[in-house]
Amino acid sequence: MQTSQLIGEHEPKERAPWPDPTPEMLADPKFEKVWQRIKPWDINVPEVYGGYMGATGNHVRAIMDALEGNGG
Repeated sequence: MQTSQLIGEHEPKERAPWPDPTPEMLADPKFEKVWQRIKPWDINVPEVYGGYMGATGNHVRAIMDALEGNGG
């Protein structure tokens, strides 16, 4: 997975509330399906950083954790 540079303001406001995906998550076909869908997206999480950035595995993990009831 590729992490894109932030677009716009680059100063993080607080630590992102989601951790890196685990190796097991990266091997999960559901994780891969979400990744394939969102990887071209630019995402803005204003409470964490200013501006937009390309989707990352951390964003996929946040989605997967939410679906499992393990996070915000």
